Amino acid sequence: MKEDMLEKIVLETIDVPSIPPVAAKVLQLVNSDYTSINQLENIISQDQSFSTRLLKIANSPYYGRGRSIDSIATAIIIIGFNSMKSLVTAASLKDLHRKSGLFEQKHWEHSLGVSIAASLLATETHMLAPEEALIGGLIHDFGKIVMNNSLPDQYRSVIDRINEENISTVVAEDEIFGFNHCNLGALIARKWKLPANLEVVVEYHHAEHYPPFEDSGYETLCQVVQVADAMCLHLGIGMQVAVDFSKIGFEQLGLTAEHFETLLKKLKEDYISQKGQLF
Repeated sequence: MKEDMLEKIVLETIDVPSIPPVAAKVLQLVNSDYTSINQLENIISQDQSFSTRLLKIANSPYYGRGRSIDSIATAIIIIGFNSMKSLVTAASLKDLHRKSGLFEQKHWEHSLGVSIAASLLATETHMLAPEEALIGGLIHDFGKIVMNNSLPDQYRSVIDRINEENISTVVAEDEIFGFNHCNLGALIARKWKLPANLEVVVEYHHAEHYPPFEDSGYETLCQVVQVADAMCLHLGIGMQVAVDFSKIGFEQLGLTAEHFETLLKKLKEDYISQKGQLF
């Protein structure tokens, strides 16, 4: 489907959310060569909830590194401007989870699990930065929550079809909506002007084949998140969709079955110990 036709269908069907105002301002500032730390701090500090969320992420095991980060300015200095783009995106996602039903709870748990798994895979394989994998894992499925927020009855039908017919989420969404959460997520990422690597992982985390990316690291990020997603489904973290061990695709990351078994056990432990510390 052509992109303009897809966008027309999506916009006629879904209430596409706007990026939170403070996040929009921050992303605009970090893309400027003339932005100071004080400017960023002043904008972020205008929203107490957003500031608190950002500091919690900055103090997570993946960014804090055991240090206590108690101010926005310190967070910016330690994390850096480029990583701030991803952190702001992650902090913004919480605003999409405005409902608190079982689906929303399980979806958030799954997203957290995938973020932890992706970071673990990145650390073990040295294929990309753990922080990039963490945010990619967290954001990969956010199109689902937007679809559910806009049309909960229809999305309930998607979930029912997945459970009753054992078909993939993408297939069920395409049949019911005419597009899927990858299409929607990528559209929102473009409208929010998110970093290119996040737009790519949102759009292609279920793809069997990738287009030629401008950066080879984008394909690596998609592969890592794909495997992390399958790991969490296999373990029942958040979503209860069984994925057979042999179909997880860990070989594409250069992992042996024995090494991967060890990582699955570590993921279980890390998820239990860290999910309360993240976001």
